[in-house]
Amino acid sequence: MLQPSETVTRPDPGLARGKWEAPAWAFWVALAVIVAGTTLYVLRRAGRLRMPARSPTPRKAPQDPKS
Repeated sequence: MLQPSETVTRPDPGLARGKWEAPAWAFWVALAVIVAGTTLYVLRRAGRLRMPARSPTPRKAPQDPKS
């Protein structure tokens, strides 16, 4: 019978994820933000969501170069 030639060591239960891996809830929050943004975009493009009109900024009259 063949014997294994390598020993596999598993990390401690506290280190199940990598050092920089986000917790599971962060992925759900990211998904919710994407869905909310996409929904607002689609509603805006479909005309169901009206954004308030921005008032135009007053422009100065051009200066007379002769004066």
